[in-house]
Amino acid sequence: MADNQKKAQWDVWKELDELRQRHKELAAMFAKVGVAPEFAQMTNSLRLDVQRRPPSPPLMTGERDKDAQLQEEYKRAFASHYEEVFFKVENCLRMPWPPETAYLIPPIQEELENIRRALVKSPLTPPSLEKLDVLIEEYSNLDKMDSRLDRAAIDARKAQLIDVLGFPLLVRRQLGHPEWELLPQLASDAYQQLLSSKIAAYQSVDWLHSRLFDKWYIALEFDAIWARLKRDANDRERIISQLKLNWPKLGNWAPDFPHADLVWYLLLVLICVVALIVEWWWWAGGLLIWLQLSVIIEKHHAQLVIKRRQALLLECGRFKRIRDQISSGKFDASTVLRQLKQFNFRHYVSEEGLRLLQTMSMTGSSFMY
Repeated sequence: MADNQKKAQWDVWKELDELRQRHKELAAMFAKVGVAPEFAQMTNSLRLDVQRRPPSPPLMTGERDKDAQLQEEYKRAFASHYEEVFFKVENCLRMPWPPETAYLIPPIQEELENIRRALVKSPLTPPSLEKLDVLIEEYSNLDKMDSRLDRAAIDARKAQLIDVLGFPLLVRRQLGHPEWELLPQLASDAYQQLLSSKIAAYQSVDWLHSRLFDKWYIALEFDAIWARLKRDANDRERIISQLKLNWPKLGNWAPDFPHADLVWYLLLVLICVVALIVEWWWWAGGLLIWLQLSVIIEKHHAQLVIKRRQALLLECGRFKRIRDQISSGKFDASTVLRQLKQFNFRHYVSEEGLRLLQTMSMTGSSFMY
């Protein structure tokens, strides 16, 4: 009951926001959906500078040289005050922020030019910065923007961010709480298809790309492959189905029937005994030969299954070394691609996962976290 309540309270957005706080490289993509505490701090500081009074004129001492020096210092301080404001405003406009807010940038730039012209016309007369302050407040506060702001586009981008970047967190939550059944089993075909679609979605959205999530999605791909390899190596029925052992028996025709093969051979033995009792020698001889061949072929099949399982276990051991390297967070994509080709594992990796690895390899970067 407590687990179900915790499941209901779990919010992937909250975990994503905590992830943003730990990894600065994610700041730009969160800023595109209006989440940027650093930007808010910058604009708050900027507004304080805008509202701050410029330096006051110096008091005259009556000494000509000293008064001239004080006047020059005052002019420099006065100009520096406004140039600092202009620099901070222009730097603020270059910061990542939802592109839908761009309609406010031209009015802010136009107001900056008006203030500059006023300073040129009256160099030591403080211009009014109230309009600039209002524009900056509106630009930094999405809730105060007018109807020209496309809020639906921002909401759609946020939903896309949650869907794509939230998936690795969802997998981690599922592994920590298997009873929640948030996702299919890692070894299942349904999970493989879901993961491939998520990797494809991640690759198709350029603004969501980051070194961190490149690594995470590759780790998810290799974890899924590792789960499938372990399943295949330990599932005798799956190995038999893959080897296509089709010696005629009841289990081939009724796979859902429990103990079908045992019933089949007991039936053949019973028919053979009856044939011997009633002296149907040809039938009895044929059944004895059939049963002997069945024993020989079943032994051969059992040996094939053992060999196939041993081969799968060997593949598991080799693949585990690659998977552990990736899971540790320290790997080079080019090296991983060479290892996959060397051990003939490339066919295990989905097209989407292989494409992501190749993209990472072309950047020529090592991933160490």
